[in-house]
Amino acid sequence: MLAVAAKTYLAWYRDGRMDESALRSVTGLLAESGMSVEHPELGCGMLLDVEGEQVKLPSGRILELVGLSVAPLFMQLWLSADTDVVCHVRYVVPDIQILTFELSGLSQEECERAEEDDDALVLYGRLPCGPPPDQVRLPTARLGAVPDDVLAGAEVTDLGNGLSAVSW
Repeated sequence: MLAVAAKTYLAWYRDGRMDESALRSVTGLLAESGMSVEHPELGCGMLLDVEGEQVKLPSGRILELVGLSVAPLFMQLWLSADTDVVCHVRYVVPDIQILTFELSGLSQEECERAEEDDDALVLYGRLPCGPPPDQVRLPTARLGAVPDDVLAGAEVTDLGNGLSAVSW
């Protein structure tokens, strides 16, 4: 799994497909930082159709569909009843899954909440409960803040343009 953060999106790349169980572990981790698949007031989740309209479904059904899907899907993750992060789930040959969280339109505080899991991984050495990342890409300036025990045994590669990759 590879994480890439930018000002308008946060993308997770994973070799192989995430089944429903692995996706539940990822959304469980996101829920710990306040981002839920289930709308806090409506008690259901929402996929977006091709026209961007909301399709209400039980949260478990959404996770099942994302785990089974071979086509791109868009789902909403909720920070509050009126603030959401759209997650675009897609697959690229030869079996790479990409989850892209759209952060545009969010306040700085909301962006920080949406990116908290990346910070927890890189800055505090907490790995997600699901499949661990093979590589994380982050601004080179943040490398100094990464704890030594997280970098132990890792290979750091300067990618240029102020971006570095950390591989384990």
